[in-house]
Amino acid sequence: MDIPREQPQPGLGERLARNAVIVFLVLAMVTLAFGLAWGIQDIRHDEGSQSAPSNGVAAPGAAGSSVGAAIIDEIVDLLKNQYVDKSILDEETLQQAAIDGIIAALNDSHTEYLSPAELKAGALSLDSSYDGIGASVSDTTGVVTIVAPFRDSPAEKAGIRQGDTVLKVDGESTEGWTSEQAVQKIRGQQGTPVTLEVKHTDGTIETIKITRGNIPIESVYSEPRIEIIPGESGEKLVDRDGKEVTDLAYINISQFHDRTVQELKAKLNGIENKGYKGLVLDLRGNPGGLLQATVDVADEFLAGGTIISEVDANGKSKSWSAKPGGSATKIKIVILQDGGSASGAEVLAAALRDNGRAQIVGVRSFGKGTVNQLQPLKNCGDPDGCGALYLSVGRWLTPNGDQIEGLGVKPDIELPMTYDEYVDQGDIQMFKAIDLLHGK
Repeated sequence: MDIPREQPQPGLGERLARNAVIVFLVLAMVTLAFGLAWGIQDIRHDEGSQSAPSNGVAAPGAAGSSVGAAIIDEIVDLLKNQYVDKSILDEETLQQAAIDGIIAALNDSHTEYLSPAELKAGALSLDSSYDGIGASVSDTTGVVTIVAPFRDSPAEKAGIRQGDTVLKVDGESTEGWTSEQAVQKIRGQQGTPVTLEVKHTDGTIETIKITRGNIPIESVYSEPRIEIIPGESGEKLVDRDGKEVTDLAYINISQFHDRTVQELKAKLNGIENKGYKGLVLDLRGNPGGLLQATVDVADEFLAGGTIISEVDANGKSKSWSAKPGGSATKIKIVILQDGGSASGAEVLAAALRDNGRAQIVGVRSFGKGTVNQLQPLKNCGDPDGCGALYLSVGRWLTPNGDQIEGLGVKPDIELPMTYDEYVDQGDIQMFKAIDLLHGK
């Protein structure tokens, strides 16, 4: 709490007593929230809002609730009438503190409260375009980190790299920010500038000014996502000797949205009749996206078998299986993944690997295997909206039954590649994939 300079500092006992009252209020509100079944980069169900599953917890105001709204009203009334520092009793701040307390108690980086402003800013939007810099961010390490800049985006062109830590946005420190707060600050109208202070993975700190653009979310490419030999190979697929590779196909999926499978089918059209010996499927930097899009993409490479299973909050399992008729169910595949391959990218990689359709080269993936749903909140009494809870409702399991959350997908061939190694040696992960498809 802020204390005016002209007032003496309170003693330790007084400070503890004051803090205890606030903590008690927050904890009481947290308890109430749990009692009312408040339940939240990203793979998530494509459906819109769904009703929270019944789990025996009483609804707000229902008879038998162990904690009712009356206790909160009583606490607030007591504080308003008797608390010594009434000036700090801002109800909006206390409400946000209670919400933050709930989320923190879960210790789940994928569950979060989104304010009406964050929803309006499109914090969870998977539309086909948006205004911004073109990069996905995460706060799972406690700091705002670039998961991946989008291909050909203003962020990538300005020098933003995967793994960069965002220290400041327009001079404002990001300490304590969530990824949603970062998105809200970084996004903005096309043509306007934003300045990021970033710490690169090599420890250097750089201030980068980026002009925001309209980011079209194209998701499937047939040219390498990075130049394989820097400054030499352009958009060609080449081997470690710089020789163009014409007997292998290449597909990069940058994320999964509602048009991804259509884009993929166009790129795969007739691929198995063109004499290719194999396919490099590049999922590096793919942050995920929609569940159905991920399943549909996997279906293009699988003639059968389980794609993914979900275990929900009640321990019930549900599986998605491949159907015959995919565009590329026979061609040999090597998948490239990195630490930025998350969510849907992990689901796809594991589905193809576990069904014997692909080998994986790279490093262990990000480890985002939580099923999330967006639940609008309705009972705050604010006509402008109450925000929403983006909550974890289940876990994804690979076809082999392995958990993705917190563990990621382990590659068959572990091959790290630092930025310096890429500059000095080229895309060594790509070279390995080419070698494997050539039987070397």
